[in-house]
Parts: sequence; structure tokens; C-alpha cells
Amino acid sequence: MLHWGVLGLGNISGRFMKSLEYSEEGKLYAVSSYTKEKREKFAREHENVKIYDNYTQLLEDKDVDVVYIALRHQDHYQWAKQALLNNKAVLCEKPATLTYAQTKELCDIAKKKHTFFMEAMKSRFIPMVNELKKSVAEGVIGDITRIETSFCSDVPYNEKSYLFDKHQGGALYDVSIYNIATILDFIKSNVKSIDVQWKKDYNVDVYDYVEVTFESGQTALIECAIDRQKDKAMTIYGTKGKIVAEPFYRPTKAVVYFNDGESYTGEMPYVHDDFYGEIDATHQGIAYIKVESERMSHQDSLDCIKLMEMIKEKFHG
Repeated sequence: MLHWGVLGLGNISGRFMKSLEYSEEGKLYAVSSYTKEKREKFAREHENVKIYDNYTQLLEDKDVDVVYIALRHQDHYQWAKQALLNNKAVLCEKPATLTYAQTKELCDIAKKKHTFFMEAMKSRFIPMVNELKKSVAEGVIGDITRIETSFCSDVPYNEKSYLFDKHQGGALYDVSIYNIATILDFIKSNVKSIDVQWKKDYNVDVYDYVEVTFESGQTALIECAIDRQKDKAMTIYGTKGKIVAEPFYRPTKAVVYFNDGESYTGEMPYVHDDFYGEIDATHQGIAYIKVESERMSHQDSLDCIKLMEMIKEKFHG
């Protein structure tokens, strides 16, 4: 039985811990938060779980096998690095870091320490997504020509929220990783050009409309926002038809439309919930003494942050 330690007691951590309860391979062993109120609330609701008031103590606990990091974006790198150096396997919320160099360093440390490290890209482990991957590979809609993705939410301004911190906030850092990881899951080609239109407010990018052209001739749309509500949909265009899925990062249903006018709908439920797949993948990686997951590899994380950096550079270009 693997003992999990969780850094941070926010909403995402709560959802993760509920999903972990479904597992027979791992259990919640310890949590850590610098916020007294959160620690006290957690203590009232959970028995037999260690509670630390700082992250270092948790990472130095010899009985912690694997760590889930659900902190602010800019904190991921520091604490993922310290966890790996303490020989803890790591599942780190996305984006794993804010720069290519930091992500590369974490991957290198994981390899050197022979310790599992994975960015928590849950969309890669959703059953419906993997069924779409299979269908596309089988040529159901022919060759992919274009993918359009949209992840837009209307988030009220909060000056204390990291989402509006000019160093780590904005739509690109918060949600575009879903668009990017999904697109790069289906299109395997180097980027040829990027065209960016964006809106800035509160010192961060609140809306991004990004057109990407690949060397293969395929194109993609990355639309993301924290200032407007829109369907979180994906359309994969092929030479024989198209596939529409919503919400694209955790769909349970997708519709295939063929050029001849025919269509059909496929449905596939989650295994327990939308977090369980990445938890199970982490357990499997550790069990087979791997340093990465084939489904969300170190290279996948590097490819994602590389494209994100290329887009970010366009903000200042």
C-alpha cells in the first residue's frame, strides 16, 4: 500500500483525496498546509491522517511514498524538486512549472534518482479520450487536418488570487495547458508558426486566441479565457468527417459527423471519476519501477511547456 502525502488543502486537493479513496493500491497518509483554518477543518473531517503545518516536514517523513502537489503554479517547481530530492514519487498539478528549463530539471532529477514524476494531466487518462485516440488512429475521420479547442470560464476578479498575479496568473498559465496537451496528443509535428490575439486586464492575459500551424500543414486553435463563459468544446476535423467532444478535457460523450451526412454518438463513463485515471497511472508507474508514464511522459510535458512558452513570447513580440 502506497502512502500519499498531499501538499495544499484547496478544492482540487479535496477532489483528489476523494478519488484516492477508490484505490486499493494507495491511501492518504499525510497532508500539509500553512493555513491554520484549513488544517483544523481537515482534522475535524479526517481521522488517522497526519497533518503538518509546513511542506518540508511532510517531505522528510520517511513513511510518505508519493506526493501530490496542488499548490499555486509558481510553487510547483520548488516543491516537486524537493520531493524528488527526498526520493518521493511525484504527481504534480499542471502546469508542472512555468518554464521549459524548470520542467526539464524536474525530469532530469526524476531520471537521476530513478523516481516517478508525472504532470497531472488527467485528460490523458479519461476513457473517452483514449477511445477517441483509438478511433482516430483507425482512420474513422481520415487524416486530421485541424483541431479547435476552447476552454473559457468567467472568473470574478480577486486581487488575492494567484490567477490575477502577473507572474503566474492569466488564462495561458491556468487553462491553456488542457488545450495544448489535447492538441499535441493528436498532432505529432513541429510547430511552424503561431499567431496570437489576446486581451489583457488586471495585469494578466484574460483571453487568448491562438492559431498554430504545424510543419505537417495541420492547424489548431487554442482559445482560453478567465473573463468569459463559453462551451469547453473540441472539434477534430479530418478528411472524412469530424469529431465533437465536450467538455473536451474530460468527456464522457463524443459525436462523429461524416462528410456524407451520417453521424453517431459514442459514450464512455469515467472509471469512478475524472481524477482516478491519473492516480492509477501513478500507482502503476511506481509498481513497475518507472520514472514516467507512457501516456503523459516527460517529453509530453516538455512539449507542452515549450509550446506554452512560444505563445507567451508572442505576448511581448
